[in-house]
Amino acid sequence: MTATFGRELIGLAVLDSRGDQLGTVADILLDLPSGAVHTLVVELDGVIDSSLLPWPSEEGLLLLPANEIDRVGPQVVLKR
Repeated sequence: MTATFGRELIGLAVLDSRGDQLGTVADILLDLPSGAVHTLVVELDGVIDSSLLPWPSEEGLLLLPANEIDRVGPQVVLKR
């Protein structure tokens, strides 16, 4: 992921590789020594069944590892 400010990520839509929206970025978790984004905390859309997703979630929040991100622009697009 290229350099960006955390506030630029918060609120972005998160789309899977087919363009379906999973939710929006609610928060980020950083690797403090490097400053790199480690995980995106994604607030899932209400219709998404988190048990069908391959990432951990709790109470409507999905923990999405940064290595699952394909690109960041107007939205966050996942590799799968």
